[in-house]
Amino acid sequence: MVIMDCTLRDGANVVGDGFSKELTQVMLDGLTAAHVPIIEMGNAKGLGAYEISGARAALTDLEYMELAQPYLSRAQVGMFLNASRFRSENVAAAGEHGLSFLRVGSAAGDGKKTEEVIACVKKHGMKAFYSQMKAYLLPPEELAEEAALLESFGADEITIMDSAGTMVPEETARYVAALKEKVRVPVGFHGHNNLGMAAANALAAYEAGADIIDCGLLGMARSAGNIAT
Repeated sequence: MVIMDCTLRDGANVVGDGFSKELTQVMLDGLTAAHVPIIEMGNAKGLGAYEISGARAALTDLEYMELAQPYLSRAQVGMFLNASRFRSENVAAAGEHGLSFLRVGSAAGDGKKTEEVIACVKKHGMKAFYSQMKAYLLPPEELAEEAALLESFGADEITIMDSAGTMVPEETARYVAALKEKVRVPVGFHGHNNLGMAAANALAAYEAGADIIDCGLLGMARSAGNIAT
Protein backbone atom coordinates (compact mmCIF):
# COMPACT_ATOMS: atom_id res chain seq x y z
CA MET A 1 0.00 0.00 0.00
CA VAL A 2 1.32 3.45 -0.92
CA ILE A 3 0.11 7.00 -0.34
CA MET A 4 -0.89 9.70 -2.78
CA ASP A 5 -0.47 13.15 -1.28
CA CYS A 6 -3.20 15.52 -2.49
CA THR A 7 -2.25 18.60 -0.46
CA LEU A 8 -1.22 20.58 -3.53
CA ARG A 9 -4.59 19.93 -5.18
CA ASP A 10 -7.38 19.11 -2.71
CA GLY A 11 -5.56 20.88 0.11
CA ALA A 12 -5.51 24.06 -1.95
CA ASN A 13 -9.20 24.46 -1.13
CA VAL A 14 -8.13 25.90 2.24
CA VAL A 15 -6.51 28.92 0.55
CA GLY A 16 -8.87 29.34 -2.40
CA ASP A 17 -8.17 27.37 -5.56
CA GLY A 18 -4.40 26.91 -5.47
CA PHE A 19 -1.20 27.50 -3.51
CA SER A 20 1.34 30.18 -4.36
CA LYS A 21 4.59 29.45 -6.19
CA GLU A 22 6.57 29.62 -2.93
CA LEU A 23 4.32 27.25 -0.97
CA THR A 24 4.09 24.85 -3.90
CA GLN A 25 7.87 24.60 -4.10
CA VAL A 26 8.24 24.19 -0.32
CA MET A 27 5.75 21.30 -0.29
CA LEU A 28 7.18 19.63 -3.39
CA ASP A 29 10.64 19.82 -1.79
CA GLY A 30 9.36 18.27 1.44
CA LEU A 31 7.18 15.60 -0.12
CA THR A 32 9.86 14.39 -2.51
CA ALA A 33 12.53 14.49 0.22
CA ALA A 34 10.23 12.25 2.28
CA HIS A 35 9.92 9.88 -0.71
CA VAL A 36 6.16 10.29 -1.10
CA PRO A 37 5.66 8.31 -4.33
CA ILE A 38 2.59 9.99 -5.86
CA ILE A 39 1.77 13.71 -5.72
CA GLU A 40 -1.34 15.42 -7.10
CA MET A 41 -0.97 19.18 -7.62
CA GLY A 42 -2.42 22.21 -9.38
CA ASN A 43 -5.72 24.05 -9.28
CA ALA A 44 -8.02 22.70 -6.56
CA LYS A 45 -10.83 22.40 -9.11
CA GLY A 46 -8.58 20.61 -11.59
CA LEU A 47 -7.04 21.10 -15.00
CA GLY A 48 -8.89 23.69 -17.07
CA ALA A 49 -10.85 25.15 -14.16
CA TYR A 50 -8.90 28.42 -14.27
CA GLU A 51 -10.02 29.25 -17.81
CA ILE A 52 -13.27 27.32 -18.12
CA SER A 53 -14.88 27.93 -14.73
CA GLY A 54 -13.11 31.01 -13.44
CA ALA A 55 -11.53 29.11 -10.54
CA ARG A 56 -8.73 31.61 -10.00
CA ALA A 57 -5.81 29.83 -8.40
CA ALA A 58 -2.60 31.64 -7.58
CA LEU A 59 -1.07 30.23 -10.78
CA THR A 60 -2.31 28.97 -14.12
CA ASP A 61 -2.16 25.29 -15.08
CA LEU A 62 0.88 25.94 -17.24
CA GLU A 63 2.67 27.72 -14.40
CA TYR A 64 2.02 24.77 -12.08
CA MET A 65 3.32 22.42 -14.79
CA GLU A 66 6.51 24.47 -15.07
CA LEU A 67 6.99 24.36 -11.29
CA ALA A 68 6.72 20.57 -11.38
CA GLN A 69 9.64 20.10 -13.77
CA PRO A 70 12.49 19.61 -11.23
CA TYR A 71 10.43 17.00 -9.34
CA LEU A 72 9.28 14.72 -12.14
CA SER A 73 12.18 12.31 -11.64
CA ARG A 74 11.57 12.10 -7.89
CA ALA A 75 7.90 11.09 -7.77
CA GLN A 76 4.87 10.48 -9.94
CA VAL A 77 3.50 14.01 -10.26
CA GLY A 78 0.15 14.73 -11.87
CA MET A 79 -3.04 16.76 -11.86
CA PHE A 80 -6.77 16.26 -11.42
CA LEU A 81 -9.14 16.59 -14.39
CA ASN A 82 -12.87 16.86 -13.83
CA ALA A 83 -14.33 15.13 -16.88
CA SER A 84 -16.81 17.97 -17.31
CA ARG A 85 -13.88 20.34 -18.01
CA PHE A 86 -12.10 18.10 -20.50
CA ARG A 87 -10.29 19.92 -23.29
CA SER A 88 -7.89 17.92 -25.45
CA GLU A 89 -5.44 20.84 -25.68
CA ASN A 90 -5.08 20.92 -21.88
CA VAL A 91 -4.36 17.20 -21.78
CA ALA A 92 -1.79 17.63 -24.55
CA ALA A 93 -0.05 20.38 -22.56
CA ALA A 94 0.16 18.11 -19.50
CA GLY A 95 1.71 15.38 -21.62
CA GLU A 96 4.18 17.79 -23.22
CA HIS A 97 5.29 18.91 -19.75
CA GLY A 98 6.00 15.32 -18.73
CA LEU A 99 3.38 14.82 -16.05
CA SER A 100 3.12 11.20 -14.93
CA PHE A 101 -0.68 11.08 -14.72
CA LEU A 102 -3.96 12.88 -14.95
CA ARG A 103 -6.65 11.76 -12.56
CA VAL A 104 -10.00 11.91 -14.32
CA GLY A 105 -12.92 12.54 -11.97
CA SER A 106 -16.62 12.03 -12.51
CA ALA A 107 -19.58 11.17 -10.29
CA ALA A 108 -20.29 7.49 -9.70
CA GLY A 109 -22.56 6.29 -12.47
CA ASP A 110 -21.13 8.67 -15.09
CA GLY A 111 -18.07 6.59 -15.95
CA LYS A 112 -19.55 5.49 -19.27
CA LYS A 113 -19.20 9.10 -20.47
CA THR A 114 -15.44 9.25 -19.89
CA GLU A 115 -14.02 6.84 -22.48
CA GLU A 116 -12.81 9.70 -24.71
CA VAL A 117 -11.18 11.48 -21.77
CA ILE A 118 -9.27 8.39 -20.63
CA ALA A 119 -8.19 7.64 -24.21
CA CYS A 120 -6.87 11.18 -24.63
CA VAL A 121 -4.81 10.96 -21.43
CA LYS A 122 -3.27 7.68 -22.60
CA LYS A 123 -2.67 9.07 -26.10
CA HIS A 124 -0.47 11.78 -24.60
CA GLY A 125 1.72 9.31 -22.73
CA MET A 126 0.36 9.64 -19.21
CA LYS A 127 -1.26 7.22 -16.82
CA ALA A 128 -5.02 7.63 -16.58
CA PHE A 129 -5.96 7.53 -12.92
CA TYR A 130 -9.68 7.77 -12.16
CA SER A 131 -11.76 9.01 -9.22
CA GLN A 132 -15.28 7.66 -8.77
CA MET A 133 -16.56 10.81 -7.08
CA LYS A 134 -19.49 10.53 -4.66
CA ALA A 135 -18.88 6.77 -4.68
CA TYR A 136 -21.79 6.23 -2.28
CA LEU A 137 -24.26 7.10 -5.08
CA LEU A 138 -23.96 3.47 -6.17
CA PRO A 139 -23.99 0.30 -4.05
CA PRO A 140 -20.61 -1.49 -3.90
CA GLU A 141 -21.44 -4.08 -6.56
CA GLU A 142 -22.58 -1.45 -9.08
CA LEU A 143 -19.55 0.74 -8.38
CA ALA A 144 -17.35 -2.29 -9.01
CA GLU A 145 -19.11 -2.95 -12.32
CA GLU A 146 -18.41 0.63 -13.34
CA ALA A 147 -14.78 0.20 -12.27
CA ALA A 148 -14.48 -2.81 -14.58
CA LEU A 149 -15.82 -0.68 -17.43
CA LEU A 150 -13.30 2.05 -16.64
CA GLU A 151 -10.51 -0.53 -16.63
CA SER A 152 -11.65 -1.65 -20.09
CA PHE A 153 -11.37 1.99 -21.22
CA GLY A 154 -7.73 2.00 -20.11
CA ALA A 155 -7.84 3.40 -16.56
CA ASP A 156 -4.58 2.57 -14.76
CA GLU A 157 -5.90 3.11 -11.22
CA ILE A 158 -9.35 3.66 -9.75
CA THR A 159 -10.08 5.60 -6.55
CA ILE A 160 -13.20 5.29 -4.43
CA MET A 161 -13.91 8.88 -3.41
CA ASP A 162 -15.96 9.57 -0.28
CA SER A 163 -16.62 13.13 -1.43
CA ALA A 164 -18.95 14.14 1.42
CA GLY A 165 -17.11 12.23 4.13
CA THR A 166 -20.20 10.26 5.12
CA MET A 167 -18.89 6.71 4.82
CA VAL A 168 -18.09 4.51 7.84
CA PRO A 169 -15.39 1.80 8.08
CA GLU A 170 -17.63 -1.21 7.43
CA GLU A 171 -19.03 0.48 4.34
CA THR A 172 -15.57 1.49 3.15
CA ALA A 173 -14.36 -2.10 3.45
CA ARG A 174 -17.31 -3.38 1.38
CA TYR A 175 -16.60 -0.92 -1.41
CA VAL A 176 -12.89 -1.69 -1.54
CA ALA A 177 -13.46 -5.47 -1.44
CA ALA A 178 -16.02 -5.24 -4.25
CA LEU A 179 -13.62 -3.34 -6.51
CA LYS A 180 -10.67 -5.58 -5.68
CA GLU A 181 -12.72 -8.56 -6.80
CA LYS A 182 -13.62 -6.94 -10.14
CA VAL A 183 -10.49 -5.16 -11.40
CA ARG A 184 -6.79 -5.88 -11.77
CA VAL A 185 -5.60 -2.27 -11.62
CA PRO A 186 -4.73 -0.67 -8.26
CA VAL A 187 -7.67 0.48 -6.14
CA GLY A 188 -7.41 3.66 -4.08
CA PHE A 189 -9.45 5.31 -1.35
CA HIS A 190 -9.98 9.06 -0.82
CA GLY A 191 -11.81 9.83 2.42
CA HIS A 192 -12.96 13.15 3.85
CA ASN A 193 -13.24 13.73 7.58
CA ASN A 194 -16.74 15.19 7.94
CA LEU A 195 -17.73 12.49 10.45
CA GLY A 196 -14.25 12.23 11.96
CA MET A 197 -13.87 8.85 10.27
CA ALA A 198 -11.06 9.59 7.79
CA ALA A 199 -8.34 7.67 9.63
CA ALA A 200 -10.65 4.77 10.56
CA ASN A 201 -11.84 4.53 6.95
CA ALA A 202 -8.25 4.56 5.69
CA LEU A 203 -7.40 1.65 7.99
CA ALA A 204 -10.52 -0.24 6.87
CA ALA A 205 -9.63 0.40 3.22
CA TYR A 206 -6.09 -0.88 3.80
CA GLU A 207 -7.32 -4.01 5.55
CA ALA A 208 -9.74 -4.67 2.68
CA GLY A 209 -6.88 -4.55 0.19
CA ALA A 210 -6.65 -0.93 -1.01
CA ASP A 211 -3.44 -0.26 -2.90
CA ILE A 212 -3.34 3.54 -2.55
CA ILE A 213 -4.57 5.87 0.20
CA ASP A 214 -5.05 9.58 -0.58
CA CYS A 215 -3.98 12.03 2.11
CA GLY A 216 -2.99 15.63 2.80
CA LEU A 217 -0.51 17.44 5.02
CA LEU A 218 -2.27 18.23 8.32
CA GLY A 219 -5.35 16.72 6.68
CA MET A 220 -5.76 19.77 4.45
CA ALA A 221 -8.54 19.33 1.88
CA ARG A 222 -11.98 20.60 0.99
CA SER A 223 -14.64 20.78 3.71
CA ALA A 224 -13.56 18.99 6.94
CA GLY A 225 -10.32 17.81 5.38
CA ASN A 226 -8.75 14.57 4.25
CA ILE A 227 -6.75 11.81 5.91
CA ALA A 228 -3.68 13.43 7.49
CA THR A 229 -0.46 12.39 5.75
